[in-house]
Amino acid sequence: MRIFFFIFFLLIAIISKAQFLGLDKDEWLRRQQLLGEYSANTSFMVRPVAKQDSTNKVLEILPFQLNTKFNSHHPYGWNDQGMIMAKGLQTMFSAGIKANYGPLEIQLQPEYYYAANPNYATTAGYGSAAGKSFSKLYGGQSAIKLNLGPITLGASTQNLWWGPGQFSSLMMSNNAPGFLHYTFNTNKPIQTPIGSFECQLVIGKLNEDTTKAFENSFLKPFNPRNEDRFFNGVVITYQPKFLPNIFLGVTRSEHLYTSDRNKRTGLSKYVPVLLGASPEANASTASIPSDGAFSFFGRWILPKNKAEFYIEWGYNDFKQNFRDLAVNPSHAAALIAGFKKIVPIKNNQLLDISGEITQMAQTPSYILRNAGNWYVHGGVSQGFTYQNQIMGAGSGFGNNVQTLQVKKINGQEYIGIKLQRIQQDPKGLGGPTSNLLMRPIQWNDVAIGFLAQKKFNDFWLTGEIQFVNSTNYGWEKGNAFNLFATINARYILPKRGGKP
Repeated sequence: MRIFFFIFFLLIAIISKAQFLGLDKDEWLRRQQLLGEYSANTSFMVRPVAKQDSTNKVLEILPFQLNTKFNSHHPYGWNDQGMIMAKGLQTMFSAGIKANYGPLEIQLQPEYYYAANPNYATTAGYGSAAGKSFSKLYGGQSAIKLNLGPITLGASTQNLWWGPGQFSSLMMSNNAPGFLHYTFNTNKPIQTPIGSFECQLVIGKLNEDTTKAFENSFLKPFNPRNEDRFFNGVVITYQPKFLPNIFLGVTRSEHLYTSDRNKRTGLSKYVPVLLGASPEANASTASIPSDGAFSFFGRWILPKNKAEFYIEWGYNDFKQNFRDLAVNPSHAAALIAGFKKIVPIKNNQLLDISGEITQMAQTPSYILRNAGNWYVHGGVSQGFTYQNQIMGAGSGFGNNVQTLQVKKINGQEYIGIKLQRIQQDPKGLGGPTSNLLMRPIQWNDVAIGFLAQKKFNDFWLTGEIQFVNSTNYGWEKGNAFNLFATINARYILPKRGGKP
């Protein structure tokens, strides 16, 4: 009965042709930029986008949020922070306050999660028995920051998003819960004679729950080295003065076990991403084990055409030298590329047409030199995860994804349709030599989804429902159907004077 009420309220949101402005604030600002109504100097490749309050003294009650997610057959869905890959219903509740006093900014916004987490259909290659409910309280979008002109220092558990992607990011996204980190970042583009720069440097700690399944192990449990990990990451963007609509950027990350980190000294112990390892150290198995990755990306906005294009290319294995790069440029590589186009239509309404491809499967060069899947290298068995969830692209381990989405927008409200195809680890090993060591059976998902956002006075509602057909689910012959649905309900207290 609960699922029927869930679908009923979701369909109300879709039929009513409306939307809500909530967690997609950065997405909305990004669209405003293409319409020429927001600064063209902001890259939207270091998110969340900082917002400086115009007043010196502010106390704000943050919106009350209730998120619900449902899967009818098997785990599905990503970019949902602390929600886990599970069948059935799960919910998140969040509330908080924000205070600004001069340069000091404090935000307390914890998040509580609960998932029924019943058993689901598993196979030899995918999934594991659940059968036990899950509950967890995270720091959520909490932070304490000191804004010193264009520079911010602080500590935070906020989710970070690095890179230009709309649906996925190679390095940082909101797929996993936010982890505790210290941050040094710009809060607005810094202008120089050669162009503007944005950056963020973070240092944090990662951990996991070894009793539960890991996303980078096809939702199967394993026994990694049960020890906290040190994480250091950096993102830098550059907008050349002579190319005002072009943004370029790079990210880099390093993480290693705490006891291994304590063997280091100097900058290599505290900010290893600012140092370059020698080719000998990269190739040496005797060096202190750590996993590193980096990506470089670009975004090109065309304000006159109300459009943008972007690309991100990354490596989870550093190249030894220029010869290595020239001979095998696709080894250990991943790619995200996409576009957005805004089309004005009648009555001041808009069409937002977005597309993106994510390629994380190995390229054919694996035949000569196996790189393994993205987010797992050699030094850290947990891979690039926090609380067992991948911190980057969360569509699945080694997956390729193609997405096309169209929204009809009216003010801050929309209805839309989304088409997705997911190739589940298409270059996964485990087959005979006659099949180039790949699995003989391929698992592909095709999904069609409907989404909407609506405002009722001070109450906002957003929802999405997807019908997912899984061909050869779990890499075994036979199909499966999954109904995926999510609703975000948010109540925003009205401001003084009764206006929302």
